[in-house]
Formats: sequence, C-alpha cells, structure tokens
Amino acid sequence: MDRERRERITPGNRVRSTRDFDGIKQSGVPIRGRHCLLLAAARPGETSRVGFIASRKGVGNAVERNRARRRLREIVRRRWSRVPATGYGLVFIAYRTTVTAPHEDLANDVERVLATAGALNPARAAGD
Repeated sequence: MDRERRERITPGNRVRSTRDFDGIKQSGVPIRGRHCLLLAAARPGETSRVGFIASRKGVGNAVERNRARRRLREIVRRRWSRVPATGYGLVFIAYRTTVTAPHEDLANDVERVLATAGALNPARAAGD
C-alpha cells in the first residue's frame, strides 16, 4: 500500500536546538522572498527538517512574533507532504510584513522560495 505523507510536521521534522539553527544558518543558501527569508541547506541522507525564526528587531513584539511564526508554520505544514522526506534543512526567517500580508500572498511567497530551493515537489492533480 502506497502511504502518502500527511500534512503534519512531526517533532522529528522540526529544528529546535540553537546548534541546529546555527548549522543551517552557516551552510544554508539564503533565498529572499517578499515576506520571509528561507535558509536552505542540503542535508543528504538526513531527515528533512524545518524551523521558524521571528526576531523582535525584525518582526516586533511578542504577539506579532508569535503570529508570524504561526502563519509561516501553517503554510509550510499544508505543503509539507510535497517536501522530500530527506535531504533538506530549512529555516524560515519572518519579516515584519509576514504579520500583515494577505494569506494568499504569503502562501505564494513561501511556495516560491521553497520551489527556488528545490525543496518542493510539484502539486499533484486532484484526480491522481
């Protein structure tokens, strides 16, 4: 039976430690979007993982930082089944506009930076 990956970012797929964030920051290729920055690092043979950063200087107060992270996390979660299971370390850094951008614009921006990084497989047709 062919099991399809679910739209869920499991704890094993999350970047949590400062050490892991720093590793991706150092080796990752920056891809700038209108509302966020993606640092994408090749991690051959490792599980693909994703992390989110929203700094006080870049985004604003705690409410805005939490909202920015939640918005990015939800958009990535909906596309997670299209990210290869292995080979990528991804860190999204929120800009101030992440909080106020219309959902569709933010979602298109996230898709574009993921596709540019080569970390997003094409969407399957509804009938497939």
